[in-house]
Amino acid sequence: MNNKLYYWAENLEDYSAYNEEDYDQVIEIKRLNFFIGKNNAGKSRFLRKLFQAKKTFKEFQKYDLQIEIDNLIYFLEKNKFHRPTQHGTDNSWRSDGFSPLPHTEKVKIIEDLRYLDSLKFKFEVLKNWFSQILTTLNRYQLDSHTSNSDFRNLLTKIENNILQIESRNCFSDDKLYLPILRGMRPVTEIENKLPYIERAQKDYFQDREKYNSSNIITGECLYHELKIHLLGEPEQRDLIKSYEEKLSQYFFDNDPVSLIPKHDQDVVNIKIGKDKQFPISQLGDGLQQAIILTYETFIKRQDLEGNEQVHAFFIEEPELHMHAGMVRQLMNFYLNETKHYYFFTTHSNHLLDMADESDQVIIQKFVKELNQSDSSKFDFKIYRCDRDRDLLASLGVKPSSVYLANCTIWVEGITDRLYITKYMEKYLSELKKSNEVLYKKYLRFMPNYHYTFVEYAGSNLVHWDFSDEFTEHLNNQGMNALLTTSSVLLIADGDIQSKGNRVEQLNQTLGKRFVLLQCKETENTLPTNLINMACHIKFSGLNKALESDENLKTRLNNFLSIEGMQTVTKDGFNINLLLEDTNYFHKSNGIGKTIDTKIKVGDPRTADDKPKKCFSDASGTIKEKLKFCRLVLTLMDHVEWELTDSARDLCERIFTHIESSNQ
Repeated sequence: MNNKLYYWAENLEDYSAYNEEDYDQVIEIKRLNFFIGKNNAGKSRFLRKLFQAKKTFKEFQKYDLQIEIDNLIYFLEKNKFHRPTQHGTDNSWRSDGFSPLPHTEKVKIIEDLRYLDSLKFKFEVLKNWFSQILTTLNRYQLDSHTSNSDFRNLLTKIENNILQIESRNCFSDDKLYLPILRGMRPVTEIENKLPYIERAQKDYFQDREKYNSSNIITGECLYHELKIHLLGEPEQRDLIKSYEEKLSQYFFDNDPVSLIPKHDQDVVNIKIGKDKQFPISQLGDGLQQAIILTYETFIKRQDLEGNEQVHAFFIEEPELHMHAGMVRQLMNFYLNETKHYYFFTTHSNHLLDMADESDQVIIQKFVKELNQSDSSKFDFKIYRCDRDRDLLASLGVKPSSVYLANCTIWVEGITDRLYITKYMEKYLSELKKSNEVLYKKYLRFMPNYHYTFVEYAGSNLVHWDFSDEFTEHLNNQGMNALLTTSSVLLIADGDIQSKGNRVEQLNQTLGKRFVLLQCKETENTLPTNLINMACHIKFSGLNKALESDENLKTRLNNFLSIEGMQTVTKDGFNINLLLEDTNYFHKSNGIGKTIDTKIKVGDPRTADDKPKKCFSDASGTIKEKLKFCRLVLTLMDHVEWELTDSARDLCERIFTHIESSNQ
């Protein structure tokens, strides 16, 4: 069964998607779904159509029955089926008479089965169609007991697989929409008047009984919602207290926060730390938005009986009035504190990196084009895109818009940034157990606000000058990094030690703000068990590598796709020589060369008598670094692992730099 999730909506005739080769009426979905594109590209209309979709989630799921159907057709074509005569009241099969399956009916069943195989995204039709075929086939059997048993097992397998997708859950049919017009401050003094919701109803939702304050979230009802909970049952008050603690953690630098629906006022009051209580209108607009965007998502995590609830939230422009770092914190809140699914229209370039950092994020780009047959009409096309070249252009991003943080961490390429981001998350989880004070201090640091990463190419490092003095026009020292970024921490691979006096220059210029890895590259700091498992998967494939751990295999199958990964050569290499309890890190060699040295048998040579390589490229680093990195990141989310000493030291240097740059 396909483990990807899909969704679509009715009445979208002018929309088509390019997520799947054989069907253009679905988009792949994950926990966080970003819809990007130029203005008037059709994002918001699509978002509202998804919100109003009447079909259930499971009706759009892809299901490929080709192998089972081909086997079933083979049975029908190669065997003679008959319908035994039944005698007696016990309905037992008797062989003293039979009625053969008519040729015309067999041809019709085969045609129906081939049609069934084409229904990859129409589950309800598929289920009903197979039910009719099954009713017919259950009246017949094969002469051979063995063949008949195989035939029945095949029918049962198809039935069970259909039942499996029938029971598959994602989010409930109770969906919620957050329009652009939202705010915690009342805009009218008329009692029980909700102008933002009424405007949304008038513009988009004519059925006011179906679309109202129960599923359109604007912030106007928050005062009354808080009053109901704080004056309700103990469980309701505890829920608000838990929510306030999360607000403190994610948006208020761990200062205690209290939300108060003050008597004789129509606006929520807030108390932060030891400050005096004040109306929410005196709080920044960005923080008000953060409260609106998180309150319902947190409150609706469970029903009254404590059962977990999963909803779909459809949110217009979550970045309104927010600093880029706060938007990232909002997304972290959604991923860490809720189980819901989220669909966003956005123009924020600061959310794009999340597609690299989490396998629960997906970006869909909308493009508006003239209809080829009617120039008075437009078509709206949707493309799955994680990091294509047009992505930033679609958001109208200019280079000057990306360096907004209080300090920068320079790393050598995308894989270093992805590994280090995971290291920092793991380091915080360790601190939570060992040093709660330091954990709370470091937890408040937000990406793109307190710090951000800058990726440089190792060969281009010589072109940058990191001194505090501005580069003089005639002095050929290179571009001044501090003109484009704030306080710099430069992390360099150990292999630059062989490149002239570069290390000495950087030490003189940056001092403690220069971190030289005591190994060839960041991959050498990875935990051994992750390298070992990733190599086994890349070498042998997922099924064989994980055949001893079915539970892990099931979890990884939901998140990991081995398709498209280049198959490494197996001639002259034995992956079983890569022992789990051996540390293969080496400060002078890349892990690709180190692994090849360990697993090669004899001296394998190519046809032109050159040494064969399995995991290493010409420089000794791991082959296909980005694919290998994504594989390791996926394993990090589903396998137990610990920071190596070198990775832990690196995290300590990074957090010390962030703290000193934000004092």
